[in-house]
Amino acid sequence: MLKLIKYEFAKKYKLISITLIISVLLNLFLITRGEAGSGVFLVFFPMVISIFYMVDIIKMYSDDLNKKSGYMLFMTPNSGYKIIVSKLITAVIEGLAIMLLYFIFILINGSYIIFTSGNYVNFKDIIYTINHLLSGSFGFNLFHVFMVLLTALLFLISFLTTAYTAMTIRKSIFSEIKFGGALSFLIFLLLNWGISYISSRFFDLLTPYYGSFSMMRPTAAEFTRILLPINAMSIIQSVILTLCSGYLLENKINL
Repeated sequence: MLKLIKYEFAKKYKLISITLIISVLLNLFLITRGEAGSGVFLVFFPMVISIFYMVDIIKMYSDDLNKKSGYMLFMTPNSGYKIIVSKLITAVIEGLAIMLLYFIFILINGSYIIFTSGNYVNFKDIIYTINHLLSGSFGFNLFHVFMVLLTALLFLISFLTTAYTAMTIRKSIFSEIKFGGALSFLIFLLLNWGISYISSRFFDLLTPYYGSFSMMRPTAAEFTRILLPINAMSIIQSVILTLCSGYLLENKINL
């Protein structure tokens, strides 16, 4: 398993390095514009990087299924379950690294704002300054940001497992059918429709649960409990679809 994870990162170290360099340079450019520049970067960085992250993860799995490099991977003495789980673990590690990078950017931007205002820089002041910037401009604080990012990561992982499953179904059960990309997309849409239907029935049952919270300005504890069912659904979906993909890779894959 560890070797498979190392292999996944070895394939993308150049892309990771380039992305990191561009992010740092962009932040250095915007930070010189003062609080407004820092605010723009801290708001839009997680949105943009999430899109690149998702596209990269899906593309790499598609390449493994459809190119010669993938043929060599599936010919190794590793089960389909190990292969798909290693890819998801890689995706989770990469996602957590992005979250860590984002909070490092928060500390850097907060330190710069405090320093340029002529004050002594310490950790508490950085957190207070960023909280003040976010709450004053956008109405939320760092804890809300962390929970939103965690929920977004879990959602992206569940989204990726849906895409993985769609591509795996196409490459295994419908491997002889032409127009594989279009078929994968159609299967992906059908899977999402089914998942959305089940989820909507589940969340209908939780209407009284959500009615007990203030949705306008929830406290930290309320915000955690509001997101709990969503995060639980994402985890359950990811586990079930990972098992399905692992079974198909193990027993039905046709390279």
